Amino acid sequence: MTYPTILISGASRGLGAATARIAGQMGANVVLAARSEGDLKAVAQDIETAGGRALAVVGDVSQAADCQWMVAETVRAFGGLDVLVNNAGVIEPIAPIASGDPQAWRANWATNVHGPFMLTQAALPYLRQRNGRVINVSAGAATKVIPGWAAYSSAKAALNHFTRLLAKEETDITVIAFRPGAMDTAMQATIRHKGASGMPAEVYSHFVHRFEADELLPPQVAGCALAVLTFHAPHEWSGAFLQWNNAQVQSLVRQYACSSGA
Repeated sequence: MTYPTILISGASRGLGAATARIAGQMGANVVLAARSEGDLKAVAQDIETAGGRALAVVGDVSQAADCQWMVAETVRAFGGLDVLVNNAGVIEPIAPIASGDPQAWRANWATNVHGPFMLTQAALPYLRQRNGRVINVSAGAATKVIPGWAAYSSAKAALNHFTRLLAKEETDITVIAFRPGAMDTAMQATIRHKGASGMPAEVYSHFVHRFEADELLPPQVAGCALAVLTFHAPHEWSGAFLQWNNAQVQSLVRQYACSSGA
């Protein structure tokens, strides 16, 4: 069996790190990209200690030169690229539209929309060679109205449509938008720590309650589904927006015996 080479942005923590560890266990060559060097190298070390192959590439997806470099380093290290996972994302600013900071909006979209575009564009020549996959990590906020989340929600809605357009334009690759669900990650911590002033009180209380009631998923649960999709997502799903617990997705998870306990 030939194992894929997978480039994952935002791989230093949360969903990205969980997916990287599980994909490494499944045999992939894993390239981890993020801005935080220490955390990134720690995840790469975990993968290698477990017998996998990993490369840490420090960079910022909001910068075009960094996106080009991430892909170039992937190809240099492993000879090609099979799967790109656009996972890097930021939620701030959490604020009503009326008082939102334009610079903060630009920074949000630079990471959440422009980053996936630039990284995908750099990766496409290599993905075409291998009939590869692009998986864009989206969110329920792409379709739900959450007051105070206008920057993030509209960015994720744009990412979903970017997914559909890319699937139409690049028919030799498979493109999916993935909804991981509400996870116990640093992003949820940001919502609790900084969201009170930018969201209606009842909406903010809902997110605090979910954390206190232990209702947030461990990142490994969605990471298991995401890792399986990087290996096995069928081409007929291209353009779809799929939740981690979608029946078809979970059928693949059971079929390929992914371990969410990674």
